[in-house]
Amino acid sequence: MIQGNIQWLSPAYSLVSVGFSAITLLIFFRKKQSLSLDMKLLSSNLRFKHPLLHLIPNDQSPKSHQTLQITLMMWLFLMFSFAIAQPVRIGEKLPDLPPERDIILLVDVSISMTLKDYTDKGKKVSRLDILKRLLNDFAEGSKGERLAMIVFAEQPYLLVPLTRDQKLIQAQLQRLDSTLAGRVSALGDAIILGLKEAKKQPQRKQIFVLFTDTNDAIGAVNPDAAASLAAEANIPLYTIAIGSTIKQKNATGDGLLHQAVNLKLLQDISKQTKGRTYIANKTKAIEDALKDIQQHQQNTAVQQQARYTHKPLYFWFLLAGILPLLIWQSRQLLQRVTV
Repeated sequence: MIQGNIQWLSPAYSLVSVGFSAITLLIFFRKKQSLSLDMKLLSSNLRFKHPLLHLIPNDQSPKSHQTLQITLMMWLFLMFSFAIAQPVRIGEKLPDLPPERDIILLVDVSISMTLKDYTDKGKKVSRLDILKRLLNDFAEGSKGERLAMIVFAEQPYLLVPLTRDQKLIQAQLQRLDSTLAGRVSALGDAIILGLKEAKKQPQRKQIFVLFTDTNDAIGAVNPDAAASLAAEANIPLYTIAIGSTIKQKNATGDGLLHQAVNLKLLQDISKQTKGRTYIANKTKAIEDALKDIQQHQQNTAVQQQARYTHKPLYFWFLLAGILPLLIWQSRQLLQRVTV
């Protein structure tokens, strides 16, 4: 589509002129034949012998006038058909619409998220605290996407339904606490709750982003079965493995041995849904994972069709059709007045 070109929004309507023209010609010729037949009957059966017969006006128009009249009517129908075909001139390109995309964040808030094995600005911080800060930046950097947030541990909860309100997401992030939903992770149940939220508008592009440090997912629904349902709904599931992938002692120095995140489980459920798995054992790794997810989804998103301003041109066709007819009618009226 080139700026300045003329486009017809309803080109099929231009065929209306063919039907109008055919009907007009049919009526015209039938009327002409009927008039000719009436004149023949009058001339054969009646004899006018009055000496002033020549003063009776002849109502028959010249053939040239009749031809011009039918031509003007057909021209009017043609221009009218072009007008209702909605001609427009292509103008400037309009800005692209915001991406029709929903991102549902599945955030693990089990007790293990209190482990302080991340470093932020030289200080040891908990897994949940660093996640809250990075998700706050992620929400602020979203460009038109709708975000939702589900928190889960023993039970999943919809903390924020799908919304474009970045401030609401950021405010709710500050409320997250490691004891908000229990001590262990019902991973499969959280995915099912995310699917219920996604079903509200299935026509939109939707993705799940899961943040967890789970080692052994519990819950009523098996994570593999939940991922299979997400794959059927064509929703990619991106998993971010929080914490270490190997057994290690807590960095706080309590001497306890903490379970590592079940990386194979996360890889399996991501693979089912054509998503990706990220190992985020450092603050920068989480940040890079979020950027990569956003970039990957932008690259795989359907290219939006360019939109342009439209300047209507139908009134020019209406004017071109009506103006010759008005001029001809005005001329006929003036001739009758002057006679």
